[in-house]
Amino acid sequence: MNAVESWASDYVARIDPGFAALTPEAQRQENLFTSGRLDSMALMNLLLDAEGQFGFSFTPEAFQDRRLQTIAGLAEVVAELTGAA
Repeated sequence: MNAVESWASDYVARIDPGFAALTPEAQRQENLFTSGRLDSMALMNLLLDAEGQFGFSFTPEAFQDRRLQTIAGLAEVVAELTGAA
């Protein structure tokens, strides 16, 4: 896991302790919204906290990106927005 993925996994595990029991790959791929791990407000808080943690801003288009529903997808979007991709 990269830094964004590790941070996001820890973030979700604080909200839903059962998430920590998943394998790292399952954590990366699980749809956080449809699995019920995060509701829409918690997902939005995750995204806003990621901005502060990693020093970037989501574009309006990025907020619509369905990849943000998984930790792996979040890491991809953050890499694109920060130029680390």
